[in-house]
Amino acid sequence: MRRALLALPCLALLGCGPVFVLHQPSSFEEMLAGASLVVVGVIEEHKLESWPSFRVRVPSRDGPEYWRVLRRRVRAEMVLAGSAKPGPMDVYEVHWTGGRSGNWNFTRDGERAVFPLRVEHGFYRVAGDWERSIFPVTCGPHSHLPLDESRPLWERIALMNWWLPGHDGALRLPFPSLSYSDPAEALSFWRTIKLRRGLVRHPSPAVRGPACRELINLGWGQDECWELLSPAEQAKLRDSRHSCCTAEQVVAARERFAQRPAADWWRKADRQARRIFTAVSNPSLRREFCRLYTLAYPGDTDTGCPADQPPPATIVTENGDVPLVGSWPPTL
Repeated sequence: MRRALLALPCLALLGCGPVFVLHQPSSFEEMLAGASLVVVGVIEEHKLESWPSFRVRVPSRDGPEYWRVLRRRVRAEMVLAGSAKPGPMDVYEVHWTGGRSGNWNFTRDGERAVFPLRVEHGFYRVAGDWERSIFPVTCGPHSHLPLDESRPLWERIALMNWWLPGHDGALRLPFPSLSYSDPAEALSFWRTIKLRRGLVRHPSPAVRGPACRELINLGWGQDECWELLSPAEQAKLRDSRHSCCTAEQVVAARERFAQRPAADWWRKADRQARRIFTAVSNPSLRREFCRLYTLAYPGDTDTGCPADQPPPATIVTENGDVPLVGSWPPTL
């Protein structure tokens, strides 16, 4: 009896573990507004915590038995907002353990990511459970972000993902992901096209090739990079089961684009698309797009005009995305 009485306080304490409530912000702005800390860190470990140490409450959701508390051990490298010491920290999420689909917080050990975090019951929680709130960082480590604090944090995070070193060490770096390099879509489509053009001039073939493939895959006539690659680099574009690109595919895409007159493309396009059309690879179409754009938007020089010059390319430095003139600088 005495042993049973002594066990009661222990059971009571075990039943009083923190209850994490499923939380999903409605926007990227709400995500940052609710975050008391934003860090870039490397994931060292994943562990599903057991009841009753951590408990879950999932309002208005089916299958509550599939929701668990997931702990990620994260080695913080850089603090983007708030205050924290670099080093290991535990980050918790209400995590779905059933069948998965969609843009959810899938992560791996060793992955570098941006973590917007809030505090709940004295623990760091991800800013949003299940739906994407952990954003892979495609290169690094970095000691700071491009630009200064006068610029939006999402813009600075997006540019960080395009901030590659100017040497062959980039061979070990993944190419910026279309899905995650700009999670809040802080950069315009035109800015990212210019950034890809900059990467086509990178000294590493592991960067040049994927950058060119993405430009070709856009299907907007932004494919002049094909001639800038060596035959060996062109042949490697279809590595890793990519469906693009062969010489025949590039020729066919150019022929399809040229079948429609510039006036037809222009009439059905918004201003951003018209700006992109001023940098198409077809010389006659590009000249006509530049003429139309200059007439419609006098004074706007952020275009691919004049048509007899190479299309504009940019590169990320401490000062943000800046024009790339000539070859890629050896240091950034």
